[in-house]
Amino acid sequence: MINANWRPTRPGGGGGWGTGAALDGGCWRVQLPPRSRERIVHKMFEENVYALATSLSDYLRRISLKMLLMETEHQSTIPNALPFNSAGNSSEDSVKRARLLSSNQDETQNAVDYISQLPDAIIVHIFSFLTTKDTVKTSVLSKQWRSTWTSSQYMSFSLPPGGSRKSKGFIAFVNSVQSRYTSDKLKRFLFDAPCLALMRSSLDRWLQFAVEHDVEELSVTLNYRRHKIYALPQILFCCKTLVSLHISRCCFGVCGTVNWCSLKILHIEHVKLNDDGLMRVLSGSPVLEFLELKSCVGIKHIMVESKSFRELVIDSHEFRGQASMLKISAPHLLKLRLLGNSRGGEFRLDEVSSLIEAELNFNMKICALDKVKAHADLLKGLLKRLHHVTKLVMGSWCIQVLSLMEARDIFLPSLECRHLILLGPAGHEGVPEAIAKILESTRLLEKLYLQTTCTPNPKIELNAESTGCHVFAGEEFWNFVKWRIYQCLMHLKHVEIVDCGANPLPWEPVISLLKFLLQNALWLDKIVINSPNSKSSQAFEPSPLLEVARILLSHPKCSPRAKVIFRYPFQGCPPL
Repeated sequence: MINANWRPTRPGGGGGWGTGAALDGGCWRVQLPPRSRERIVHKMFEENVYALATSLSDYLRRISLKMLLMETEHQSTIPNALPFNSAGNSSEDSVKRARLLSSNQDETQNAVDYISQLPDAIIVHIFSFLTTKDTVKTSVLSKQWRSTWTSSQYMSFSLPPGGSRKSKGFIAFVNSVQSRYTSDKLKRFLFDAPCLALMRSSLDRWLQFAVEHDVEELSVTLNYRRHKIYALPQILFCCKTLVSLHISRCCFGVCGTVNWCSLKILHIEHVKLNDDGLMRVLSGSPVLEFLELKSCVGIKHIMVESKSFRELVIDSHEFRGQASMLKISAPHLLKLRLLGNSRGGEFRLDEVSSLIEAELNFNMKICALDKVKAHADLLKGLLKRLHHVTKLVMGSWCIQVLSLMEARDIFLPSLECRHLILLGPAGHEGVPEAIAKILESTRLLEKLYLQTTCTPNPKIELNAESTGCHVFAGEEFWNFVKWRIYQCLMHLKHVEIVDCGANPLPWEPVISLLKFLLQNALWLDKIVINSPNSKSSQAFEPSPLLEVARILLSHPKCSPRAKVIFRYPFQGCPPL
């Protein structure tokens, strides 16, 4: 019989450890009590988790998932799982396999079921990160878990778009899970599957089950083909316990009253909804704080009078037919975001007097030059209603409109924002004039954030030999418009640049702006240049960027406390 204590001895005669004295039992671990060994391992494990955790909830999550992984690996380590090499007939391989088998048998006999010792609160917390299918699978890990999953208050069902062949099994699985459910309350119900004719009646029952169990967070995302549109059941519109609701690709037909007295977060995507239906939803959600409408059709007017309403997101709004304008009226709204591709219409802000943050990052295609003035009027109208916001984000469409109006007389309304974010191209013709127009209107600006989308220009060479006598394009322009943006220069303190291309070659317009700010901003505190590209495959020789750093660091400064900070995370070059 092969001894399980198979660890090799040190050379030195008699199988001793240098002193000739052999350990009792042939295993060095016996001199360390099992309780001490367990404490040492657990302490090291806990300290590592504590060092990585960012909060108490993150600490509990890491502890739980680590213990779950340990138990899963232990359950999978069984003798039958060991690979058998039919070609190896050596006695050494046989001895090794026998030792591994014996060691695994001893560990299985003396194993401690750590998962069964976890508190129920930790188990439930683990379940919140898993789909229902994975939650059911955990029943093989512990005897205690064989029935615990039936009381999990988190349900998540998903079927890939191409999984129609498995639809019958999927329906049977969902029905089986809900039939075995033992809790009275359901915190979360997530459903993501194709909208099949076979599944519509079942989905009605599943949603009714969620409503009857006082669901708090509900998400229904359907991937349907043509002529397969699912209409939400009316019982859903009377769920008083809903706190968060996400609906995608469903028929949002609101016939009666809506009673979402607890709803705070509402996401609606790819839905055809008229003004009357939206008004019923908003009037039936008195504590609604966040509303997102993405790729929705048929809405002409959004009017919210609730004092709890805080944020509105309009993403890729679709203008069709007579709905060529979307009016927004929300007197208590604090944050507005207009995003995505919007074509064939325009936005109009009627009452947004409480706004403190606004983002104009939507795109409208400018087909012809004769349409530029119409786009410019739209932009001026939006900025006029947003003149009082303290934080303003302007996307590439805004910069493009202003750059095309370079040769025309266009005067932007005076803006009170103190934090300005510009997202768009930096090296295109007309962009410096567009930025100058914006800076001219933001006379109280304190923080400027510019995210560029530069593309390499092979005609520009930036090296140690040429930069000494090379004049950056745009320096004369910024000196010429200095009198127009003088008031902005009196308040500007923080400037941050993000180069999406992580390439300094097309940076001449940006560098000319930074040199101008260094030399003229009276209270400038720092300029930060970020290059988020950290992929080694795209990294290049750092000497050009270092030359840019040398140029800016050696440039005269108007503010004695102004600092230039470079953050460029690629291998072999520390941040400057």
